[in-house]
This record gives sequence, C-alpha cells and structure tokens, in this order.
Amino acid sequence: MAHDIDAAIDRLDEALRAAGLAGLEAPGDVAPLAEVTVAAEPYVLPSDLRRFWERVEPDSIAVLTFPRLGGPADALDLHRMLRDVDAPVPIGLPPVLLPVDYASHCYGVIELGSEWAEGGTILEWDFDDAPLVSRSVADRIDQLAELVSEGRFEREGDLLVIEHGAEQERRRARLDASAPDPVFGDRYAIPMELESWPAHWLVASGIDLRDRTPLGATHTIAELVAAAAEGRATGRIHGEVIRLVGSGAGALVVVDDGTRTLDVWCPTGTSPWGPVHRTRFELEVTIEGSVGELPDLDSPHEEITRHALGGDLATAEEATLAFLHALDKHRPSAVAADIRPLD
Repeated sequence: MAHDIDAAIDRLDEALRAAGLAGLEAPGDVAPLAEVTVAAEPYVLPSDLRRFWERVEPDSIAVLTFPRLGGPADALDLHRMLRDVDAPVPIGLPPVLLPVDYASHCYGVIELGSEWAEGGTILEWDFDDAPLVSRSVADRIDQLAELVSEGRFEREGDLLVIEHGAEQERRRARLDASAPDPVFGDRYAIPMELESWPAHWLVASGIDLRDRTPLGATHTIAELVAAAAEGRATGRIHGEVIRLVGSGAGALVVVDDGTRTLDVWCPTGTSPWGPVHRTRFELEVTIEGSVGELPDLDSPHEEITRHALGGDLATAEEATLAFLHALDKHRPSAVAADIRPLD
C-alpha cells in the first residue's frame, strides 16, 4: 500500500481544518534540516521524511499522539543526546535509526536509508521490544488524517488527543493491508534480544552473533583464584550472576560457580550480551593477585530500600550516594574482558 507524501500532508491539513483547528504551517527555519542530514551520515534521510520536513512545521500539528513526527531540530537534539550518552546496544539505538520523538523512556524512531534498505519505517523503541508504527512517513500521516476525520479523538483545548485503542487498531490494520516489508517482513514488533534483530542493525552496530557462542571454561573460580595467589591470572569461568550493581561506567557483579564466588568488574561496552542478574555467563577475566573479601552489596541495598519504602527519600538518596562512593573505592578482584551467555 503506497502513499504519496504530498497527498498525505494535504489530507491531514484538510482533516485538521474540518475539525475546527488551524491547518499545517510551513517551517520557518530550514537550517536544522541540513544539520540533521549531516548528523545522520553515512546514512540518509528517507525521501518522505525530508519532504515532510520541507513542507511542514511539526509543532503546527495539533494532534497529540505517540510517536509524533518531531521536527529536524528535535531529532538533532535527541540524536546528539544519545550520541553523548553512548549507551551500548541493545539499550542504545543501532545507528541506522534516527530518533524523532521521546516520552516515558520510549523513543519514536525512523529507519534511515542505507546500503541495506531505503528506510522510512517508523517504530517505537522501548525496553521490551520495538513495535512497528507504520511502513513510511506518508502512511503515518495518513493514519492520523483518517483518525481525525473519523472523530477518533478527544479535545483538550486546541489539541486533539487520539484514542489510544483506535490508533493501535489502525496501525495493525494498515500493516496487515500492506505488502511485507523487505527488511522487517510481516512482523509487528522487533524483540530487544540481539539475536532477533534484523541483520543490518547488527552489522551497523558492529555486532557479530558468533561472538555470543561460549568458548569453554578454562578454570573453575576456585582454580583461577588459586592461580592468582601466585601472580596475575587470566582465564574463562562459567557461573551465575548472583549480585549486580550497575553504573554508567559498568557493572560490578558477584559470580558463583559452586566452587566459590568472585566479584568481577564489567566495564561498559565489554559485551552486548550481559551481564544480567540471575543468569549464567562465560566470563573471560583477569585477576591481578590475591583475592580479598567480597564487598557487602546487600546491606546498603537493604538500607536504601528501607528508607525509600518508608518515604524518607532524602535519607535514601544519601545512602545511595554513600554506597556508590564505597563502590568507587572498592578494588574488584577481577576484571572482565569478554562475556558470553550460557542460558
């Protein structure tokens, strides 16, 4: 089901005016479009998106929904923020996706044009999965025009709030009516697990699924700790993550394999596969010398939780800061260089 972007824009303009609202406005500043075009390189803006931004000031669309098609300045701000945060995948976006909206820990994103695909598909990017919103920008605008024309909204001042259930039904119906996407097929959502991602997302993110295959343990934890008593020791261990405390710099985990436990520092970017609490992994680690006592991760967590549940948020925050300060001073027994899932 192909849709012409100019015709879709005109239909939305007519629907808004028929509902008693102002029509669409032309953008006043075209500089952000050039800037976001450069920021997206080596990928390119889908032609529908570029034409939409050339014709429409998105803030003039008096329709409240998610994801909205924010303007190029909004997309540029979101793109820069994500670049500065540099969150590892799968939390971070593959670079072939451009954010155009954000609300409640969820991004509205659009697939950029690349050597693999023309781009244009709009998705939501959540912690659990990435539901498909529409096959193109034109299709997304047509969705909104239809829902406005049919009165599937509530008025809040000068805004029309689209009925959530009606929008979800319309999304599904239009996806069903269209031909399978050359990239996403007939799926309604992409799971966050990396092994479920489209191949080109993985390539663009520098991920090879073969890197998740375990190589085999070389030591038990007890054996590696014993070897480290004589000096620096490196090896692969298998174990369950029984404690995990994370920060922007990485995660401190306690791993148990039945022979003993070991605290391991996993710097951010060590692996896209983990670590994850209560999950078994193969960890390639280095221990620089004799292993000391495990850090107490339980008592501080219990104290923070007690204050928070008791409504004393100020004390809970103080306890959190003290805990993080103590962790900064702690020297982990081991440092991970690679992490591969076993479960």
